[in-house]
Amino acid sequence: MKSLVIVDRKNPISSPDEIRVSSVLLKLKDAGFDVSRMKISECCASSVLHLVEQKGEMILPITLVNNFPMITGRYPSNDEIKQILSVPDGIIEPKHCGCCCIEGCGCE
Repeated sequence: MKSLVIVDRKNPISSPDEIRVSSVLLKLKDAGFDVSRMKISECCASSVLHLVEQKGEMILPITLVNNFPMITGRYPSNDEIKQILSVPDGIIEPKHCGCCCIEGCGCE
């Protein structure tokens, strides 16, 4: 199983993108995926520390996949996360089956 870690500047969530990513990571964690988020001050991965030393904090956030920096300078899109972790449909986005007006149909 692949692990995905997002390393960023701060813990408080402020931007819409940070809110989206936090929500997605929570859904994935609840579904059993190995995902987490940490502040740069908590990170001890040499590859991350080296990147930040070379490029400065503007390289953050950094998305690590199996401890390898895969995406830098932005948060991954939902589609990128789904592809990286092979996430089935319906875990990140709610299911929409077209019958949402019928109670009990399974749509969210």
